[in-house]
Amino acid sequence: MEEILDLLIEIQLADDELKDTQSAIQNIPSKIDVLENEIQQIKDSLNDRQQRVQEIRKDYKMKEGDIAENESKINKLNTQTFAVKTNEEYRAIINEIEFLKSENKKIEDSMINILEEEEVLKASLGKAESETADYIGIRQQKLETLNAEKEALSKKLDATRTRFDNTFVRLPDPVKELYQKIKKVRGNAVSLISDQTCTGCSSILTPQVLNELKQRGEIMTCDNCGRILVFVDSRADQ
Repeated sequence: MEEILDLLIEIQLADDELKDTQSAIQNIPSKIDVLENEIQQIKDSLNDRQQRVQEIRKDYKMKEGDIAENESKINKLNTQTFAVKTNEEYRAIINEIEFLKSENKKIEDSMINILEEEEVLKASLGKAESETADYIGIRQQKLETLNAEKEALSKKLDATRTRFDNTFVRLPDPVKELYQKIKKVRGNAVSLISDQTCTGCSSILTPQVLNELKQRGEIMTCDNCGRILVFVDSRADQ
C-alpha cells in the first residue's frame, strides 16, 4: 500500500502540473493577440500620417489646377470685354472676373493652410517613424519570447503527460478506476494531507482519521468531498 500511496502522490502532482501547464499555454494566444493588435494600431496610426501627407500633395495639386482654370476663364473674360456692346454686359463680365479672383484668393489661402499642415506633419513624421519602429521592435521581442515560452511549455506538457501515464499505469485497476471517477467529479482526485485539513474541501479531519492516514495502511477518502486522502510527510515522522 505504501507504494500505491506514493504513486498517487506522484500522479496527483503530475496531474496538477499538467493543468497548470495547459492553462499557461492557453493564456499565451490572448497575450499574442494583444501584442499583434498593438503593433497593427501603431502601424495604422503611422500610415494615416503618411497618407495624409500624400493627400495634402494631391489636394495642393488640385487647387493649383483650380486656380489655373480660373485664370484661364479670367483671361477669356478679359478678352470678351473688348467685344461687349452694352454697359450691362461689361458689368456682368467684370463681376464674373471679380468673383473668380475672389475664389482664387480663397483657394490660395487654403493652399497656405495645407502647406502649413504639411510642414507640421513632415516635421513630426520622422520622429513618429522612429518611435513606431522602437515600439514595434519591443513588441516583436515580446512575441518571440511568448512563442519560445509556448514551445517550452509544450515540451514540458508532453514530458509531464508521459510521466503521468507511466506512473498511472502502475496503479492497480481498481485504484485507477477510483482515481478517474473522483477526478471526473471533483477535478482533483487526491488530497495531499500535511496537517489536519483536507486540501480539497478544507474540512477538518478527526484525529482518528489523521492517525489512520499516517499509518498508510489503506486507501481512505474524505467523508466530505470523496477525494483520496494521502498523508505526504509520514516518512518525516518515522
